[in-house]
Amino acid sequence: MRLAAVTAALTVPLLLTASACSHESDRAADPTAAASTPDGTATASGTPGTPGTASYPAYGVPDYTYHLEVLCYCPQTGTVEVVVHDGEVTSATSLDGPRAGTPAPDFARLSIDDIIEQANSPAIAKARVRWPDGQDHPDSVMIDRIAQAIDDEVTYTIKDVQVTSQE
Repeated sequence: MRLAAVTAALTVPLLLTASACSHESDRAADPTAAASTPDGTATASGTPGTPGTASYPAYGVPDYTYHLEVLCYCPQTGTVEVVVHDGEVTSATSLDGPRAGTPAPDFARLSIDDIIEQANSPAIAKARVRWPDGQDHPDSVMIDRIAQAIDDEVTYTIKDVQVTSQE
């Protein structure tokens, strides 16, 4: 009897924690939800590739640098400086943390268009894109690759975009 009580006392909190991670809020689950934030940005949610949902435009600038943060169930890289030339990533370097100054892993070697392409993919369950009014690129993209799965989500934060001229 005592073993059953101890097992229950240990199991119930674990189950509650797991269930909290596996369910998303009703607002996040609504594929047509869009909201404005106090700073004037718009957040659009959708399942690209299905009728009536968002389709995000390409960035379209061929040469630029930017800072990328990738949050996922993956090795954390901190801030990565990404250099893009002719639409292709030419370098991606970790700027902080224990990997500062080293090449970023492949999952962080992404152009802004690579990230937008993921948000538009019909293979993903959901995308939430925060795109400030009047800006030509998003500043945050959340991808949920598999509905109701755990640890498949990834959030990309895009900062400090600087258009460069390559001559």
